[in-house]
Amino acid sequence: MPIYEYACKACDRTFEELVMRRSDEDDVRCPKCKGKRVEKLVSRPAASRSGGDGGSAASSANCGPVG
Repeated sequence: MPIYEYACKACDRTFEELVMRRSDEDDVRCPKCKGKRVEKLVSRPAASRSGGDGGSAASSANCGPVG
């Protein structure tokens, strides 16, 4: 399920919100001041943990030659 990060323009707080449908984005409010003047932020994607190595830098050595 998509969790988006928002910034409130009224109180400058950042928060995360679970948005099930695009139409629900119009109902997003700041949990602190209850304001509707919020802006969706561009978030960094979460790291994948597949492969069992815990996402260590050593696994990136298998990406091929560099330089």
